[in-house]
Amino acid sequence: MGKLTPSQNALVAAQQYLKHEFRKIFSDVGNEDIWEKLDVSIENLLEREGEQPFWSLVAAISEGWKLKSVFYFLSSSKYRWELQEIPLSELVLTGMSPILDKYTIRKFNRSPRAFANAWRQDKKMREEILKTGFSKHKERDSSPILVVKTESGLRVIDGMRRVLLALVDKKNKIVAWVGYEVNPNGKPLVSLGYCYFLSQIYERSKNQDKNLEESIIRIDRETVENFRNGKETLAKRIAGWSHNPRIKRIFGSST
Repeated sequence: MGKLTPSQNALVAAQQYLKHEFRKIFSDVGNEDIWEKLDVSIENLLEREGEQPFWSLVAAISEGWKLKSVFYFLSSSKYRWELQEIPLSELVLTGMSPILDKYTIRKFNRSPRAFANAWRQDKKMREEILKTGFSKHKERDSSPILVVKTESGLRVIDGMRRVLLALVDKKNKIVAWVGYEVNPNGKPLVSLGYCYFLSQIYERSKNQDKNLEESIIRIDRETVENFRNGKETLAKRIAGWSHNPRIKRIFGSST
């Protein structure tokens, strides 16, 4: 593994995540030959383009497109990932949409069993959820979900629709990539987009005063401390690539 990829299983899980998300984004393609070619291309992306572009794509889809923490967990050296078949009853349901969250989180307190029981008994709830577009998708429903082992149970970080569909179908288990914390000192990657956005906040500010500068530097230091690629990203990709002397100074001073 390279310095950015924490493990082989994390890489495979990230590749499967991209395959699944591209099927969602380009759902109108509907051609199995195209999906097979795309799958092969995704599998070869790291070798073809390098680690940074690969993980940047995972970050772009996870953080930018979906507003999820998938990139944070899969890129972290804190976790060991295993592909397992796990009981649905042990899952901790997470957010999906305001309408679904009204039931899964607020009413059923994240309980899979409570949702499954209510689905069979509550016609009004079923109708309301189905109106959101909640439905099966044969070409991607078999993709493993992503969960992280926590004190309260197996927290779903991607695949809530697949989980709820499995509950609706009265299934007892589901295939998942499970993240187990094995290295308390492990750290995730920080995406280039986050760091670039921070530099843009400063560069496009109308008041580039001392208070703003000190705040940016504080965030820079936190980035260096909490992300294993923080120092390199800020120094080489933000300060190093910028032609603005202020950006060079501010984003290079904390590293």
